[in-house]
Amino acid sequence: MAVELVWEAPGEGDWWLVREHFPNTVSRMFSSLFPAVTLGWEKGGARYGLPTGQAQWASVNGWIYYGTEIPLTADDLAGRERAAAATLAAAPWRDEVRRWHDEGRPRAVDANRRLQSDGPENLDDTRLGEHFEETLANFLRWAPLHFEHVGFDIVAGLFLGAAADWGVEPAALTGLLAGASPASSAADAHVRAIADALDRAASPVPVASIADLRAVSGAAAPLDAYLEDYGWRLMVGQDLVEPTLREQPALLVATVNARRGGRDEAPRDLSPGIRAALAPTKQARFDALLGDARASYALRDDDNGVCWNWPLGLVRRAGLEIGRRLAARGVVADPRHVFEAGADEAPTLLSGPRPSAAELARRWRERARASAEEPPQHLDGGGERLARPSLPPAVARLSAVRDAVWSVAPPRAGAPPLSGIGIGHDKVVGAARVVRRPEDLARLVEGDVLVAVATTAAFNTVLPLVSAVVTEQGGVFSHAAVLCRELGLPAVVGVAELLDRIGDGDLVEVDPLAGTVRLLAYGG
Repeated sequence: MAVELVWEAPGEGDWWLVREHFPNTVSRMFSSLFPAVTLGWEKGGARYGLPTGQAQWASVNGWIYYGTEIPLTADDLAGRERAAAATLAAAPWRDEVRRWHDEGRPRAVDANRRLQSDGPENLDDTRLGEHFEETLANFLRWAPLHFEHVGFDIVAGLFLGAAADWGVEPAALTGLLAGASPASSAADAHVRAIADALDRAASPVPVASIADLRAVSGAAAPLDAYLEDYGWRLMVGQDLVEPTLREQPALLVATVNARRGGRDEAPRDLSPGIRAALAPTKQARFDALLGDARASYALRDDDNGVCWNWPLGLVRRAGLEIGRRLAARGVVADPRHVFEAGADEAPTLLSGPRPSAAELARRWRERARASAEEPPQHLDGGGERLARPSLPPAVARLSAVRDAVWSVAPPRAGAPPLSGIGIGHDKVVGAARVVRRPEDLARLVEGDVLVAVATTAAFNTVLPLVSAVVTEQGGVFSHAAVLCRELGLPAVVGVAELLDRIGDGDLVEVDPLAGTVRLLAYGG
């Protein structure tokens, strides 16, 4: 008989469920890696002068919880005040953008490609063990950079904060960023290149398999380019138990088929009209803030994919090869169970000592059971609450600028129950495809309305299939909002109680201009 799950705080103070980024339980290996990479968050805060203290993270029954930050000391705050004053007097996010494109990104891509070139299936046990450790080190090397890049938070806050002075609604300003995140639409560009090759060759529609794609003249090269950049990235992007694109060939083929003759709308550039309505004395500031916001915006999905989804996918690839060998030898019951080893146990999975097959299977079953439960939003660890110290003026101002960006607008008075923040212009009607777990992505068919708690950059590869996106969580700069602006997809984000009200297969209407989602008919 199963023992009832216990939901205890992992430490003193308040602990909050992090469901926007982790809508499902995560493996023990990932949860043991995750806290270390979030150190980039504190590092970025220190560089800019934000009051970002040491974060506390923990897994409770496989669900990720965030604890109260450890407050900064007086000395820390003095240093942050100097950094914040420098940030407000200059524009350090510009250097962040330059460093990423000139230095960080090329190095990260090169590191990923070098590891990717080592096919784990061709390595002996000793070299495979070394390769696995190299993939873990690669993730720990680059993932913190994703958290460290906080310049967009500040420049976007300054940009939106100027809306009142310009006599513009903030929502209108967010639309001006469309087209500034090429990484968001890059996966779709790859798919379009393959689809164009099929169209040029007059290939029958639909294509049935990867082999059929390769057989079409001119399609193999863009297909290989796509797989080189995206094949080993996690498709959902949050855990090692999720599949990569290469593990979902049917879904890849479906996205190519959907892209043939599909949409090709360019984002609407509304900036000339807004700029022209401004007084000449305000146009220079408008130009500078818009340019900075668009440049920083371009990092958001780019560093996520390059520093997070891709390195994690390479860890998964190597770990699964270890799991297959251990399963073939009768050492584990299922290759995927290796991801229930902690990071400290991972280096000895092949050579031993290791957790027993029974122990790994038990961890897997318990996490699977917890994933079917509704976790509490808050866990109270008791103890003395650590009060956040009062912030010096420059830090306080910078913090307010940053926090305003991520405040989700409250529902409008009298708004329909299913309402949120709309992205785009066109109303769409379609069947809801509710994605709660990575395997749900395989059920997407062309024209579906993607319904999820939230999306990540890893969803980029499947978005050519859908007609609209609706998420329960997120704001104007959430991943779903960024991606849908780039692809010209209608979306409504931050829809409270979405997954409680919309079921898989329901017919829904998505109206981004009204910011509403309407249930038209229940699915079968």
